Amino acid sequence: MNTKTFETTALSFFPKETLAFFDDGTQYGFNQFRNKEIKKIGYSVNVTKDIIKQAINQKVDLLLTHHNIWEDHYELRDDCLKLLEENNLIHFFNHLPLDSMPFGPTGVLANDLDLKVIEKISQFETFYFGVVGEVEKPLTLQELTHKVEKIMNHKVRVWQNNDRLIKRIGIVAGSGSDLESLHDAVHYQCDAFITGEKKLKTLLYAKHNELNFILGSHTFSELGGIRVYAHLIKDKMGDIELVELQDEWIE
Repeated sequence: MNTKTFETTALSFFPKETLAFFDDGTQYGFNQFRNKEIKKIGYSVNVTKDIIKQAINQKVDLLLTHHNIWEDHYELRDDCLKLLEENNLIHFFNHLPLDSMPFGPTGVLANDLDLKVIEKISQFETFYFGVVGEVEKPLTLQELTHKVEKIMNHKVRVWQNNDRLIKRIGIVAGSGSDLESLHDAVHYQCDAFITGEKKLKTLLYAKHNELNFILGSHTFSELGGIRVYAHLIKDKMGDIELVELQDEWIE
């Protein structure tokens, strides 16, 4: 399949209204668009020189990532774009549209934790990037921590702010360090909150409201979402090969 067919396929999972709202050139789309045959796709959460070099070594035709190359990364952005161009490598990214979907990072993490989603939280305009879910059998904080670590395949940081068994959990994968998201979790009487970033003020707020806080890293709390998205594309495109590129543990 060629690049245009890939684009049609990759965007076919999203409502037109969602794509129209986020169509500003930074939330989804291409860097280094070239219309060529796509036989092998490499995917990751981030795009860095290391990720691009992995893609080149794996001989992929297209790099699929959750994040774009950040606009304020100056020489990092310039160097990545140059490396893509020099190696005829197409880059496609899907950020906030993917975050807002049930098969995005938050939805996948909630599903992996076997949660029954009962509310949506972390609202932006008409979109939601977080959920509140309930477990069938209440967990200790240690049991929940173990499940999260198994899913993300790395250690997490935990702030224990209550001694209750955990029944209701708030999740905002990636950057859920805003007070509004934690306020939503408190409003819906969550026992624990899982996200990928923290700030002092959110930790203080969680402590004040006796809300257990689990920090799973921005990258690895979102990996499941881009993985599921890549496989959705593969299933619809047919005969292509997928390669999961390895994001570095730097958080």
